[in-house]
This record gives sequence, structure tokens and C-alpha cells, in this order.
Amino acid sequence: MNGKYEKILEKLWCPECHEAFRVVSEKEENGEVVEGALLCQKGHRFGIHGGVVDFGSQEQESGNAWSEYLKDMDYDTMEQQIEQAKPEKEKEQQVMLLEAMTGLVCKKNPETVVDIASGRGMFLDYLIPKLSDEQLLIATDLSFEILAKDRMKFKKKYPDKFAFYMACDATNMPVREDSIDVTTSFFGIANMFGLEEKGVAEAARVTEKGGTLFNGIMNIKEDSEGYRKLKGFMAEQGMPQAGGIFLEEGAKQIHEKFFEGVEMESVVEDVREPEENLLDLLPYPGEWFAYRIAIGRK
Repeated sequence: MNGKYEKILEKLWCPECHEAFRVVSEKEENGEVVEGALLCQKGHRFGIHGGVVDFGSQEQESGNAWSEYLKDMDYDTMEQQIEQAKPEKEKEQQVMLLEAMTGLVCKKNPETVVDIASGRGMFLDYLIPKLSDEQLLIATDLSFEILAKDRMKFKKKYPDKFAFYMACDATNMPVREDSIDVTTSFFGIANMFGLEEKGVAEAARVTEKGGTLFNGIMNIKEDSEGYRKLKGFMAEQGMPQAGGIFLEEGAKQIHEKFFEGVEMESVVEDVREPEENLLDLLPYPGEWFAYRIAIGRK
């Protein structure tokens, strides 16, 4: 078994009782457990299937339901459709944000990184090749299906790199308090509709003293049409108070509840071109937006 499992297990605990885990290995590939389970000292068992630990999390109905996408198309087709829907300038600006986040994480030289709500792995694609063999990466998402696809993609793309994947609730991660050097999220926490503050709070819980959260977000203007439509969507979902993280001051206030020395680092500030992205409400055509990294220190 890959020796990194022991180091990772030191960072984890059972979400039911907070007891330690041990690995039950049933099938391995190059030292990675692809079938088996995590078993805690009180007998709670969480299966490992296809190299992903399944903590039984359920996707939000109001957000990106990856399992629904994958019912209708294969993973590669889904990725192609999402990327083709983006204007070219939007793709370039997201790359700028991804590169900026990767640079900040690498500068910290962390022992362990936990990526929150990894989705289809846009940030993982930049971070994985930059990490050394000694550094540990834990990728999380509500969706078991999307993480299983991510794992296969990155195993093929970066065969010599190891990441640990676990499908879990981002507001109750099976991660010990004050145990992680760096926590990250690329639009993931911001898209936890109605649970954004809980996502930041959970990131703070697992981040160790002296550690840092790098949270990639989008900000828009409060008096914009985009924000009006966002608030309307939130109200339809029964979450009229949600959405504050999309405003610069709202995002800063949320992070300041749980972190110290919060900075809002702007990477891109622009006016969205009239061209729409039919798969995303924001940035709204013709309106100002910013891609920022909310940096929170414990």
C-alpha cells in the first residue's frame, strides 16, 4: 500500500464519531487502494470504490448536479460542452485565476492541501503537476461520480502523481481540526448555494494555525442585473439570504468571521462581453465582474 495513506489517515477522522480510521484494502493498483474501505475504531465503514472514498454525500439539487450531466453524456463530452459554451476571453481569464491560485499555493510549500468542492477538477489540473512527491493532495466533492471521473483523467494525464479522492459533505468533512496547511477552492465554495458561509467555516475548522485558505471567487456589483437575477434564482430555491459571497464586501465579511488578515486579491477585473455563456448565469453579459482570491489566514 502507498505509504502516503498513513500520512493522510493522520489527517482524517470519522465524520460520525471522530475516531481514527484504518484502511481495509481489497484491491490495489501500483500501491493505491482502488477497492476497500475506511473503517473507524467504532465500526463505521466507508467504501472505497474506483479509488474514491464514498462518505455517502448527496449533491445539491440547486447547484451543478454532476451525476445528472453524466446520465446524459460521457465525461469527455460533458467537459467539451461546458468549455465550448464559454467565450474565449472567459477561458483566458479563468486560466489567469487558476495560475494565480496555483502560484500562491506553491509559494506556501504546504505538506497537505485539501481542495474543497473540486468539481471537474479545473484547479486540480493546474495543481497536481506542481506538487512534489512528498506533498499530499486531498480532493473533495459532494459527487462520487465526478471524483471517479477526475481520478481516471488525472491518472492518465499525470501517471506518476498521487491524489486522494473522497466524496463528502463540504460542511462536515472527515478531516481533523487544525490539521491542514492549505485549503483551496476554485468557485466551489461560492457555488455551495445557501451554504457558502458554512463552507468557509469548515475550511477554517480544518486549517491549522498558521495555515491559509485560498478561495477563488467571482464578484459582481450589487446594483447589477446579474445580481438581481442571481438573487431571484436564490429566492426560487428558498434561499433569499444567499449570494452575498458574490459581492466584494460580502465575501470579505464572510471570510473575516472565521479567518484573520483576510485579503481580497484581484486577478481579473473587466466588463463581460455581450456574448452569453448559455450554461452560466454569471458573469452577466455587458456587466462588470472581478475574479478574486479570498485569502484567509488562521
